[in-house]
Amino acid sequence: MSGKSLYTAALVGCGRIGYSLGLDSKREQPASHTRAINENPRIKLVAGCDTDAQTLCTWHKANPSVSVYRDSLDMYSNVHPDIVVVAVNERSHEKEAIEAVVSRPSLVILEKPVALNMAEALKIRDMAQRNAVPVMVNHERRFSRDYVLARKLVGEIGELDSVHGILSSGMAVYNPNEEESGAYSLLHDGTHLVDAVQFLLGEMRPGDAAPQKKSGLMKRALRLSGEKDVTCRPMLENPVLTGLLADEKNCVRHVSAHYSLEACPDVTLTFSGRSRYFGFEIDIRGTEGRICIGNGFFKFYRRRESLLYSGFHSLSREKIQIPERTGYFSNMVQNAVDFLDGKSPLVSSLRTGIEDLAVVEEIKEKIKQKN
Repeated sequence: MSGKSLYTAALVGCGRIGYSLGLDSKREQPASHTRAINENPRIKLVAGCDTDAQTLCTWHKANPSVSVYRDSLDMYSNVHPDIVVVAVNERSHEKEAIEAVVSRPSLVILEKPVALNMAEALKIRDMAQRNAVPVMVNHERRFSRDYVLARKLVGEIGELDSVHGILSSGMAVYNPNEEESGAYSLLHDGTHLVDAVQFLLGEMRPGDAAPQKKSGLMKRALRLSGEKDVTCRPMLENPVLTGLLADEKNCVRHVSAHYSLEACPDVTLTFSGRSRYFGFEIDIRGTEGRICIGNGFFKFYRRRESLLYSGFHSLSREKIQIPERTGYFSNMVQNAVDFLDGKSPLVSSLRTGIEDLAVVEEIKEKIKQKN
C-alpha cells in the first residue's frame, strides 16, 4: 500500500462513537470516527452501515455522497474499502468484527473493548490471523499527546513505588445480569483504565511507536493472548481484591484490584460505580517525582530541596508544556494511514486489546468468587 495517495473507508455503526459524539461542542474534536475520517485528507469515506433505519438516515443526511446499507454483508458485496471501522455495541463486536475481517480489507479499526469476553476475542483474533488482516483497537489514550508525554516522563521520576488508576462513574462496576450486553463499567470503560496503565508502564526503544515490552498485568493475559516472547516479569497471576461492595441487586459498586510488578511493587486499579460524576485518573509515584494525569488535568512533580524543612527534600510541581489539543482521535486515524503507508506499526493492536480484556476478565472472575 506504500505510496497510495488515498485510502477508502467504510463505517459499521453510525451511532454514538461512530457519528454523534462528533457533534458535542464540549468535546475536543474530532470525537467520532466519521468526523476523524472526514478530516483526514488521506482517507475517503465511501460507505456506512447501521441496522437502525433512523440512525442511518441521520448519518446519511450528514454524509450524502456515500452509499448506505442496513446489513454489513450487503455492504461488503458492493464496496471493497481499504479500511473498515467497526463501531457497534459490545454485544455485536464478535459478529461484525469477523465479518469485516472476512471481507479482507487492508485494515480493520475495532472499537474497544475487543469483545464481550475472552472467548469471543480469541475467535476474532484467530479469524484475523487466518485472513491475514491487521486489526487496530481504538484505545484512545495511546494516541493522546498528554498520555504520550506522561509516558516519556515516567523515565524521569526514578524507581516506581506505586501506580494507582481510578475509574469513577454511576454505572455498576459489574452487573451479573448484563453479561450479554456488556453494560457495566469494568468492561465498558475499565478497559481504558487497564490499557492506559499498560501503556504508561510499557517500555519503548528509541524511535518505536509501540512498546516492545509488556507491562504484563497478569500471566493469564499473556497466555490467552498467545504471547510467547515474554521479555519482562508479569504481575502476580491473580489480583488481590479489596473494598468489594455490592448493592441489594448483587451489582458491584466498588472494588480495587492490587498487583505487584518487578518494575513497581504496588499497582492498584480502583473501580467505583456509585459516584455522581465521571472520573478517570492515574497517579504514578517514583523515588524522584510524581505524575498525575486524568480527564482535564496533568501534573508533574520533581524531587527538590525542601522549602519547608532543612535537610529534607520535597516534591515540587514543575511547569511543563501541556498540549492544548490531545489529538486522540485524529492521531488514531493518522496512525492507520501511516501503518498502511508502511511508515509505522499500529500503536494500539489487537494483541494489546486482548491483553487488556484478559485483565478485566480476571478481575471479574475474582469478583464472582468473592461476591
